[in-house]
Parts: sequence; structure tokens; C-alpha cells
Amino acid sequence: MQRGLRTALKKFIPMPIRNLSKALLFISFLLTHVAFSQTGLHIHGRVTARGNAVAGATVVVGLSSQQADSLGRFQFSNLKSGEYVVLATALGYAEFRDTVLLSDKDKSINIELATTNSRIDEVHVTGQSATQQVREQPIRAVVIDTRAVAQQPATLAEVMNRAPGIRIRQSGGLGNAVDVSINGFQGNAVQYFRDGIPLEYLGGGYGINNVPLNLLERVEVYKGVVPVSIGGDALGGAVNLVSAQHSGTQVNASYEIASFNTHIANLSLYHTDKKDRLFFGIDAFYNYSDNNYKADVEVANASANYDTVNVELFHNRYKHHFTEVYFGLKNRFWADEIRFSFAGYGIDRQSQHPALMTNPYGAVTLKNQGLVPAVRYRKKLWNDKLSIDQFISHSFTRRNRTDTLRGTYDWYGNFTPRNNDDIGESPNPSLSEIDYTQTLSRTNLAIRINDRHMLEGNMVYNRSSRVGADPYGFRFAGTEVDILSKEATYSKLITGLSWDSKWLDGKLTNQLFVKYFNFRSEGINAFLSNDTDLSKFTTATDNNWGIGNALKYQINARSFARASAELTNRLPLAEELFGNNDTRAPNFSLKPERSFNLNVGYRYSTNKMTAELGAFYRKTSGMIMLVPIQPPFSQFQNLDSIRGYGFDIDLTYQAHRHLELNGNVTWQDNRMVDVGSAVYKWTEGTRQRNTPYFFANLGATGLFHDVFTTKDLLKPYVHYNFIREFYLVPIPRDQEPQSFLGIFGNAEVPIKDLVPNQSLISAGFNYVFPSSNFILGAEVKNIANAKLYDYYKIQRPGRSFHLKLTYFIKSIKHQ
Repeated sequence: MQRGLRTALKKFIPMPIRNLSKALLFISFLLTHVAFSQTGLHIHGRVTARGNAVAGATVVVGLSSQQADSLGRFQFSNLKSGEYVVLATALGYAEFRDTVLLSDKDKSINIELATTNSRIDEVHVTGQSATQQVREQPIRAVVIDTRAVAQQPATLAEVMNRAPGIRIRQSGGLGNAVDVSINGFQGNAVQYFRDGIPLEYLGGGYGINNVPLNLLERVEVYKGVVPVSIGGDALGGAVNLVSAQHSGTQVNASYEIASFNTHIANLSLYHTDKKDRLFFGIDAFYNYSDNNYKADVEVANASANYDTVNVELFHNRYKHHFTEVYFGLKNRFWADEIRFSFAGYGIDRQSQHPALMTNPYGAVTLKNQGLVPAVRYRKKLWNDKLSIDQFISHSFTRRNRTDTLRGTYDWYGNFTPRNNDDIGESPNPSLSEIDYTQTLSRTNLAIRINDRHMLEGNMVYNRSSRVGADPYGFRFAGTEVDILSKEATYSKLITGLSWDSKWLDGKLTNQLFVKYFNFRSEGINAFLSNDTDLSKFTTATDNNWGIGNALKYQINARSFARASAELTNRLPLAEELFGNNDTRAPNFSLKPERSFNLNVGYRYSTNKMTAELGAFYRKTSGMIMLVPIQPPFSQFQNLDSIRGYGFDIDLTYQAHRHLELNGNVTWQDNRMVDVGSAVYKWTEGTRQRNTPYFFANLGATGLFHDVFTTKDLLKPYVHYNFIREFYLVPIPRDQEPQSFLGIFGNAEVPIKDLVPNQSLISAGFNYVFPSSNFILGAEVKNIANAKLYDYYKIQRPGRSFHLKLTYFIKSIKHQ
């Protein structure tokens, strides 16, 4: 293993970066031999409200923070004599702040939290407290506080697009597939999680493209290096959706109506008994849109030449519902919490065109339904020194694709029947019904050795199978046997172990971790004239190791620096190996992608300003890319190697008590390297296609009390987003703009080969009614009605108007 790691390091990392990574690892191992002990003083106590424990309250003492346990207890150890500021926050309560003096003995504090009357303010304060710990960990995460914008008529994808280093590709309107790009990594290299659990267990029913902001506490975006607790094989980063936290009794409901006949509704209910030992709840949402916005398309004229015309999309509807019912027990001697849940969802999508807007579809539909039972168990033992977190689910998903039309549509919605027996609008007619079953288990164990050292282990096992039928689908050569009728299976195991330690009186935090990746798949490699032996299953298997380290040094109370390095893998996914029974052929020869990632950063903050600078380097080999092999078929193959580096700057400034300003810029240079094929050797050094390399955001948010009457609240906001032109295909380096960082000027390439500069301006407001549980939100998106595109130049909606009404009852604490 060690020899393999050394060889991989030499292959993936240039000498200066290799030396820096060795230095990081050397420091972490050096620290293991530094022996010292310091008993110190302690600050301990309990957080209560009306005599009841406030579990999960955030308590901050000096530079350290922790969450109160199930009984509201906290303890800070190894403190020196001196004066300390103690801060405590929790959802539904006013902030507690006090100053204590440690002299020659321990200090005991009983913190009593008071309820607050300011609904918006309490969400804002709690959001900042809850996310601060994640923002300041050694492994950098861009943390998006969704609670602060939950009442805005905005989608999660739109909110994420305002963050530094992150771009969201959404091919069209509401509900269409979303692809997140993090420092140039995109597609399957970025993986998604819900509360630390791989999101794939929900089969597409819950994700960035459809979950409402109201159901989330925050979103954590890890750029490059991913911690062990996020148990996946993400190569370029991970997105963790953290569910909203509940206590007492809560009701949250909202309804949004918008242009293009868009309707979005959500409902969240939660209740615990008086002893806070039994709980149940419901999370549900519904999304609908005709997505009938206008777009530019190419239409043949009477002379058989193509003209660009602006037409209304007519077969682009999206309909989706999701419901999760859960119940459980908590605060028992044998379980801090055990939760049983059952989720069901349905997606009904019309397909207006293929991957590119080349020709229209008028009858192709895609459906996805799923049922997902799950259970999660959590328990802390030995005075909270051992933490156990076990999750398991077994999901059932059915996907349908229908393309049986005997005729064609044009872009104006006119239908022309066929004179022959051919069916289908796409190259491959279909009436498929494919069933997927999936078992997912995630086990997390953490052992807190003392206040300075902790070990954490995380293991994720995922097994899925696919079987189905399609009367118009592919058959094994020389037979009438449906390819889908033969079961294909896929399983993977990702295991990680980390050691977290604190040194130099807590100023230096170190995380050293190792990961193990293994997958196995089995199926029949049936494509055109490939295997025809129906008993001959092809098996693919592989395993790899990864290692990494992260450091954070607290310079002073206002600033810290951090760095992290990782050598990791991304396993092939089931759909990449099996194909999709449509235009994607199977490939059981795929190997894992392998990448070295390095991130460095510096953060400075005051009461009015926060500034953060981040930079990255990465070298990825054997990237799995979808390439054409025989029209209209394509196949995932290990082809490209990418080397990239870049930086982002993020600023937030409280200009006035009524005005907050924010902005960020991102520049990245990801280029093709080590191109082995002589045919494609000319692409050496070209930019990674379909990937923006410069983008920026600006925003302003106001906050005004007693505007129209006493105790009301108005929160206006405006956002501006700019994306520099980028390329649909590789272009020679000498044809790029030769200005500083390529930010100015134009590329010397045909307009069809690039996506032009894009500017998006949106503005809106939230209004909180006085003495009421209602909040009204309104927003105009794309005010200038600018032409916007996704990475493949699929046009996105123009100007749209949105109105959202939110109703909620804040937490009711039992007497």
C-alpha cells in the first residue's frame, strides 16, 4: 500500500506541490511524538429554558465551541486562568452572553435562555451560530445559511450559485437536472448527501433541483478535500444538505406562485411529547411548472436554410411530489434518538428536446417513483466519549421512459403523422419499465480520547440491482431476449478513519485520515454484437486507498489559516458501467478516477466584516467522460487527465445597521494534460470544456423595522451574477483572449463554439406582518430579460415573477 501511495504521489503531484504535501503530512506525524499534558481549569454547566434542558444549544467559550448534550450539559477543559466570554444560542431563544473570570478553581455556570419575539432575527442569529463551527473547521466548507433566505421565493440551486467557487448547471426550468461544478469538478465527481448520508438512497426524489429551502438548516459544500464523516467517494467535492432542526411543536408551510404556471408548496410538521421522549413529524413538498418560457431555436425555412426563431416551449412540464413521515424515541437510556422514516415520491417530466436543442419532442415522457423506508439510531456512551450513529435503508425505485409516437412535432407544436410503421421521436423508441432496489448502510463511530484527541471511523456500504423490460428496447444478438430482463448488480464499500487532534493550547487543529474504496459489479456486456451468451456475466471489481491531512492554525481571535491535501478516488457508478438501455452503451472496463487535491485558505473577521481567500490545486487522472462511439451511441470511458489551479475571494461587509453587502469572485484554470491519443494530442493544454473559468457575484440586503406599522419588518435584497464566456469544445490556447487571466477581450472562435458572457440581475423583498406568523416574499428574476444558458448552451428562462407566502408557528416549549 505504502509503495503504491508513493508512486501515485509522484505521478499526480508536481515537485513543489509534492514537497508541500509531504510537509503537511510530516507535521501531522511530528505532532504525534509531541508529548505534553496540562490539566488546566474547567468551565462547565447546563443550558436550560423554563427549567427544561436545551439539547443541542451552541455554547462558545473563547475560541472553542461545542453543542450541549441531551441533558443540556457542556464542559470546556484545559483552560488557563483569565477572563472568558461565554456565548450560548439556540433556535427559538435570545442570545445569552456573559463574562466569567477563572482564577484558581473550576467555574460552574447555569445558563437560562429566554424566548425571543423577533422571528427573523432569531433565525438569523441561530443560523450564524450553527454554521460557524463548520465554516471554521480545518477542511474548508462553503456554508450556505438557508434559514436566512428560507422565506425568499428562491430555489436552492439559485442560492448556491451565489457562493464562491460554485456554479450550478440546470438545463432549463424548474425541476430539470442540476449539475454542480466545484473548482472545475462536475458531474459524478461531485457527490450529494443528506445529513451525512449519500443522497442516492432517495433515488432522485430529494435533491438540489427540487427540495425547498424551508426544509433545510444549511448546505455544506466541501471543495476538493472531503472529511471522513461525509462517507462517499467524492473526487472533487461534496454537497451536504443539513435538515432543519426541530424542538417542541413546529409548523412551517409555504406556497409560491410564479411565471410559466409555476406552483411550489411545502409543509413541515413536528411534535414532541411533554417529556421530550416521543416525537413524530411530516415533511412534504410539491413542485409544478409548465416551463413554457421562450427560447431561440433553429427552424428550416422554405429554402431549406435554418433561421433562428423565438418560440414558446410546449412540452416541458415538470411535476413532482415528495412526502416523508417519521417518528421515534429519544432521551432514553438505550438511545439518544432512534428514528423510523418512510418516504415516497413521484416525478413526471415531459422531455422537450434531446441533450441539445436540435429538434423538438412533443410526446416523450420520463417518470420516476420511489418508496424508501429507513431507520437511524444515535447514542453517546461513557460520558459522551463514544458516539454511535447508524443508518440503514432499503429503497424501491421504478423508472419509465415512453417514446412511442407515430409522427413528429415541429418547434411550433404542429404534429405530422408518419406514413410508415416507424415509432418514436428519438433515435430509440421506448416503453421501458426499470426497477431498482438499493440497500444502503452507514456506520459512524467517534471516540473522544480527551479534549484534544478524537478518533472517528465511517463506513458506507451500498448495493443496488437493476432489472426491467422494454418491448422496443435492445435485444441480445440473434435472440428476442430483452437485455433489461437480466439482472445487473453493483456494490461499493467506502471506509474511512480519521484522527483529530489539537495542539499549542488549541490554536493548531490537525486532521489525519485514510480511506479505502472497493466496488464490484456484475452484468452482461450486451451492446450490438457484444456478448450473446446469456449465462456469461461480466464482473468488474477494483479497490484503492486514499490518504489526506488538514491543518488549521488560529492566528488570533479574528483570523486563522488552513491547508488540506488528499489523494483520493472516485469509483465508477452503476449507470456508467451498465449504460441506460437508450443511447449509452455499457462499459465494464471502467477504472476509478484518481486525483490529488490541495486547498489553502485564510479567513479574517470582525464585527462588521468577514473576508476569506481560498486557493486550490488538483491533478486528476483517468477522468470518466461520456464520449461518442457509434452514432447515436455513447459510452463512459477513462480518457481525460486534468490539471488545474485557481482562487476565490469572498467578502461580507455590514455597511450600516440597515444594510449588508457581499461579493465574491472566482478564477480557475483547468486544462487537459497527458493526452495519450495521437488523434486528440492537439487538445493538450486546452481549457476544460463546458466549464466557466471566471465568475462573480454581488449582493445587497437591507433590514428595516417598523416600516408601515409597529413591529413589522421589511427585508429588501438585490443580487447580480456574472459569468465570463467559456467554451463548448476544446480550442487552441493561442485562440483564447490574451488579456490578464483571460478576463477581458474575446476568443477567436466561432460563436457556435462558446457560451457568451452572461449577466443575471434579480431583486425582491420579504415582509413580516406585525403580530403575525405570515411572511410575504416577492422577487423578479432576470430583471433585464437577458439570454442565459447552461453549459451546453441550453437556453434558460427569461424574466419571471415570483410570489411566496410562508406561515409558521415557532417552537412551543412544554412546561
